[in-house]
Amino acid sequence: MAYGIIEYNEEGLVKCELCGQFFKRPLTHVRQKHFLEEREYKQQFGFDLKKGICSKESSRLSREKIFDNYDKMKRNLSKGEKYRFEKGSKGRTKDQVSAQTKKRLKDRLKEPYMVKAMKEAGRKVGKSRLGNKKRWSQK
Repeated sequence: MAYGIIEYNEEGLVKCELCGQFFKRPLTHVRQKHFLEEREYKQQFGFDLKKGICSKESSRLSREKIFDNYDKMKRNLSKGEKYRFEKGSKGRTKDQVSAQTKKRLKDRLKEPYMVKAMKEAGRKVGKSRLGNKKRWSQK
């Protein structure tokens, strides 16, 4: 087992890291048979906390169901407006960010479009003729 990597068998089923058996939806199995919560399991084996773990077939069926219910889902999204980030809000602090999120963000910075965007932003900042201390202290 490689830490943080989901293992599939030839049928596309996902391996339970606790007992070694394969399932369509291993997190359901983990809750029922091993009495371990989803978050605990993902943290223990280094899986991304924000991503689901399921077989390829199960993932395909879920995707199809979402496209079938697209209009209904779109209406439901507007109901979540009261939970969105508000300007001036503190948000999460560094100590509240999980290791998986830190890794995902670090990996994202290596993607070509992000490297290009950062270089472009650096060029714009360089033309401002302000040193970092002056620029960052201005609000």
